[in-house]
Amino acid sequence: MNHPGKIIVLNGTSSSGKTSIAKSIQSISEDVFLRCPLDSFWDMTPSDIAAGSDNFPNMKLAMAKSVKALAETGHNVVVDIIFSGAKTYHEFSSVLQGMDVTIVKVECPLDELNQREIDRKDRKIGLAASQIESVHKDVEYDLVVNTLLDSPYLCATKIINLGLNLSQAR
Repeated sequence: MNHPGKIIVLNGTSSSGKTSIAKSIQSISEDVFLRCPLDSFWDMTPSDIAAGSDNFPNMKLAMAKSVKALAETGHNVVVDIIFSGAKTYHEFSSVLQGMDVTIVKVECPLDELNQREIDRKDRKIGLAASQIESVHKDVEYDLVVNTLLDSPYLCATKIINLGLNLSQAR
């Protein structure tokens, strides 16, 4: 039987840098990680239904169960998600209980998030601002990284080093 994989959960607003960090983790980690972004789950829905639609009330719970299945079959997974505050955090914590999980807060100041939305041209302006209060509410983190202060590479290095330290402590 395979050993369960490691799970790294990157939680932050839209445009906070989660995807860049996840890709950096994949490129520098000695372990192979699958990247599991929330956007991939929303991409499964019909194109005429908006992401976050009430038609799919349990999408993040389904994502948590999918991540668990990947880890249970021996895959390491880096998750790129926007928690809906405590609700999503508790769903993920409950589903992934007993697994090797590191939860990382990906933060960035609002003025920088707003500028990133303008620069990227593929985001709804104000999306990050609409998420900034709820995304971290009542969430317990193992590590906090700031993508204004540190590059995705440095954030990934901090996350990988924390994971090694947590594994050695267990």
